[in-house]
Amino acid sequence: MGDKRLQPPLPRAEPRIRVLHDDVTMDSYRWLRDRENPDVRAYLEAENSYAEQATTHLSALKAEIIAEIEGRQPREGTPPALQVGPFEYFQRHEPGLAHPSWWRRPIGGDPAELVIDPNVLEGADVFYLLGVFEPSDDGRYVAFSFDVIGNENYELRVRDMETGQDVWQGSKKVRRVAWAADGHTLFFSRERPSRQQCHELIRLDVATAISEVAFEETNEQLEVRVRRSDSGAWLFLDLFAYPVHVGATEVWCLPADEPGGKWRRIVRRGNGHEIYAEHWGDRFLFRVNDAGPYGRLVRSPIDDPSPSSWEEIIPHRAGVTLEEVHVLEKHLVVLEREGLRPRLVSRDGSGRVGITIVPNEPSCTLKVGLSAGGAHSVARHLFGSSKLVYSISSFVTPDAVIEHDLDDDRSVTLYQADIPGFDPALYVSQVVMVEVEDGVEIPISLVARRDRTSPGPVVLRVYGCYGSSRWPSFKNWPSFMTARLSLLDRGVAFGIVHVRGGGELGRPWHEAAMAERKRTTHTDLIAAAEGLVGQGFATRDGIVIEGASAGGGVVLATAALRPDLFRAVLAEVPLADILDTEMDAAMPWALVERAEYGDPHIPDEYRYLRSYDPYYNLSADRPLPPTYVDAALDDGQVLYYQPARYVAQRRTCAADRDPELVFRMRKVGGHSGASHGPGVAEERAFRMAWALEHLRRSSS
Repeated sequence: MGDKRLQPPLPRAEPRIRVLHDDVTMDSYRWLRDRENPDVRAYLEAENSYAEQATTHLSALKAEIIAEIEGRQPREGTPPALQVGPFEYFQRHEPGLAHPSWWRRPIGGDPAELVIDPNVLEGADVFYLLGVFEPSDDGRYVAFSFDVIGNENYELRVRDMETGQDVWQGSKKVRRVAWAADGHTLFFSRERPSRQQCHELIRLDVATAISEVAFEETNEQLEVRVRRSDSGAWLFLDLFAYPVHVGATEVWCLPADEPGGKWRRIVRRGNGHEIYAEHWGDRFLFRVNDAGPYGRLVRSPIDDPSPSSWEEIIPHRAGVTLEEVHVLEKHLVVLEREGLRPRLVSRDGSGRVGITIVPNEPSCTLKVGLSAGGAHSVARHLFGSSKLVYSISSFVTPDAVIEHDLDDDRSVTLYQADIPGFDPALYVSQVVMVEVEDGVEIPISLVARRDRTSPGPVVLRVYGCYGSSRWPSFKNWPSFMTARLSLLDRGVAFGIVHVRGGGELGRPWHEAAMAERKRTTHTDLIAAAEGLVGQGFATRDGIVIEGASAGGGVVLATAALRPDLFRAVLAEVPLADILDTEMDAAMPWALVERAEYGDPHIPDEYRYLRSYDPYYNLSADRPLPPTYVDAALDDGQVLYYQPARYVAQRRTCAADRDPELVFRMRKVGGHSGASHGPGVAEERAFRMAWALEHLRRSSS
């Protein structure tokens, strides 16, 4: 640390005893929930002040890293425009403005006209995230949603492009939206205003400003999502059960040209399967896991989608995950993954395999179609074309958009991000396998400079929850290579550990670390770290583990199991109090957590969860590695006081208040940090400077 005389803050304790299943727990910091309490504000300010003073000696290094990050921002390029109906939509970033604005022009011609300028939205100068950006088929209206606080309660607006005025606004907590074919009926799903975590589908006639509830779901464990088929001919309403894997538990459909019609249920809930529906010609397509966990593809007549009418197109194949299904007029394209490597496989109308596209990357991010980039945006592609557009990104490949003609098997790169000073030849990415105690091999996606000395220091990122996958990417989370290069250039390797609990190797990979098997996620991370040491890649005292959100809870729990193994821990917006999150049904995602970790109201599940909950396993006789924790006041997923109470309790347990524990509370932004401006680089640079300092200590 910097000044040895500094003393970390310690808030007052207000002990509360809870007895459940004959187990007694003590919670002294529940009062931190009241953000309007002056004492709460004072404590959070004191933690920020301590973090600033305790890391003053890192100021020069942080400034150096900030300059490096800002110097790697992609040079101006022209990503492909989104083509919807007669227009193509694109973004322009004007000098001096915080956010790019949306414009459009007729396909193949000018002039361009402004669609949306987020810079004029109240609050967008401080924070702004796009939710959806969806033009109607004819271009008359554009639906868009946004968050200017950070709490992810996206507000929906609809703009009339003839007048430039918003003709609908005010609906919040909006997620997916889909236009009907008539150009003035919009369907959108949202959380019900009167009941948290219950969802409904709204049908809005923009021309008359009349809205009504078209569907409501009272089961709190089901989420409602609406979408348009790739063909544009059908609307699908999906009900997803938590935890969401890759398909719905129930599906309804409606012809897109009959928005006032009656929705028809084509897949009933309760069959134990997950299904994703698409439309192709005179058939419905279903990706379904009835024959095995990795999925198969079937088709059925539109008027009889029952399982008895299913005809198999792609069988279930063990170890090959059928991730996505995309439809062009003459081509069926599936995104599948064997191991970590993805591939795109096209088929014709008879189901025969045509072209297969396999990226030359051992582990990467591969996405089909173009998206507006919003939190709830859906990627789209031109149905009537033979040209498939996809994007690829990895540790060493800046984001690229490629167009592949499936008729003549030719491809062209439409866009390649140009990163100043980046030479991919200086770096090498690989996948390393580490065998764990039960014989399973855990893959680790790694990147380092070619001239790095091995063994050496490494930062390992982990998530491992909800069946969610984490892939290497250059620009986006969780890799942020424009920032991570500052680690690599200082001799530190970076890796993503694909532990069980995630979804990288299909549904079985997730189910292997759920509920009563959740500790498998933690032991996989331990085995991965030890394996990298054993293989001569990492030094024993040179491993930093990093995780965000649920991944933050993973690194805290793992460090408590093996504090000797890790040099330091980076826990960003961590789910640090899993038990109390599940006990409080009013908390965001409480039901999701129960599906993932178990139900604490059941004695055996409570005891298992209690055994690794980060908050309730802190003790004076268990010293932990140096740890960085952060949170955000307006976070809508992990509420600010969840990490705060973990920090307060941990300081209470240490006689010296644990001076190697640094806690930062962000006053701007939400779960993912700052949206724009200097804060984006500062947050990443601070974490890297802090980690580099601890790795430097280990080497010395």
